[in-house]
Amino acid sequence: MFKIQYRNPQGRMVTAQSSSADTIRQLADKAQQDMPETHELRVREVAVDEASGDFIWADCTADFTR
Repeated sequence: MFKIQYRNPQGRMVTAQSSSADTIRQLADKAQQDMPETHELRVREVAVDEASGDFIWADCTADFTR
């Protein structure tokens, strides 16, 4: 499961969630094209914390940026 957040051209924060990495990649590409300098892109993926075994949102923004 992935969660993406970015700022759209109207200045509003957009949040979407999907299990498809392709969908998240498309949204990330759109955010970067629409607002190249100020998109404030952030992508997170559900992961398991090795120490506690809890599910956490781990940052994976670098995997979806150029």
